Amino acid sequence: MRFQAPVFLVLLVFLPWFWANPGRGKAAEAIAWPWGAGLSSLPETLRTRLARKLPWLSLLSFALAILALARPQLVEREIRTRTEGVELVVAIDLSTSMLAEPRNMPLPRKNRLAIAKEVLSGFLEHRPGDHIGLVAFAGRPYAASPLTSDHAWLRDVVSGLRAGIVEDGTALGDAIVSALRRLRGRNASSQAIILITDGRNNAGEIDPVVAAAAAKALGVRVHAIGVGSRGPAVVPVENPLGGVLFRDVELDLDEAELRDIASVTGGRYFRAEDREVLADVFRTIDRIERRSFEDTVHLSHRELYPVLLQLALVLAIVELVLRTTCLRRVP
Repeated sequence: MRFQAPVFLVLLVFLPWFWANPGRGKAAEAIAWPWGAGLSSLPETLRTRLARKLPWLSLLSFALAILALARPQLVEREIRTRTEGVELVVAIDLSTSMLAEPRNMPLPRKNRLAIAKEVLSGFLEHRPGDHIGLVAFAGRPYAASPLTSDHAWLRDVVSGLRAGIVEDGTALGDAIVSALRRLRGRNASSQAIILITDGRNNAGEIDPVVAAAAAKALGVRVHAIGVGSRGPAVVPVENPLGGVLFRDVELDLDEAELRDIASVTGGRYFRAEDREVLADVFRTIDRIERRSFEDTVHLSHRELYPVLLQLALVLAIVELVLRTTCLRRVP
């Protein structure tokens, strides 16, 4: 049994006061009887004994009414289940270098961002029990999505991410702190950040290692993923005269710093050069970030307050009838 509104049970502490002061504020009633001293020697009858017990009916009626206010419920079916779930924030790099495409890949080529979005979307499909948020960053971060369990909507948000929507650069420290803000004030037993980037920190106000120390202090792990092939790559840029030009770029990934970020927080660093490796990385993170917890599900219950209210009403009526009829006191 459980109480839906247990706060009303506090009223039970007033019952002793009610018992000790049933007639507070009323003047004492009595009849002068010249032979009153002799009446005390008369034998006690059943009626007089019942009359002394009559206040108990009022007391019991009040107690039942208070219990009814607390809404007791009889749980008829209860199931204990074990589920898995954590709170994750994905911080994804939207700098223009994420548009790089491997030169040795046959056409049509996919850039780093497109591959990361595709693999991330598949990862979201396999985390139904999690609350996942999204932070996009380049020269500064912005919250693309709060923590949510609506992963279908979140996949739509991921598909809409575009490079160049904020000033260019790579602010790793600011991105980590922004992700920590998404997790602040939550009570989950397990929290983590997945940092996806292809560059080194060259923007923002917060040093990445300092941000990692803050994550460690809050008990949040950071898993860092460095994306991009080691070979030559090209970035498509618009030609002012029309068409598209391809600009050669070199991979500028600071793996040492990403390892430090992950190591400080108890997370792991992964190097993903292509789609297959990146998919393996997310499968590894999927295994790492699983936490089981036991939950109780009340499938059905029966309200008991109607029965208690009926009993309280019956007792109150019985007490009133007895007090005004066969157990009536005069005056």
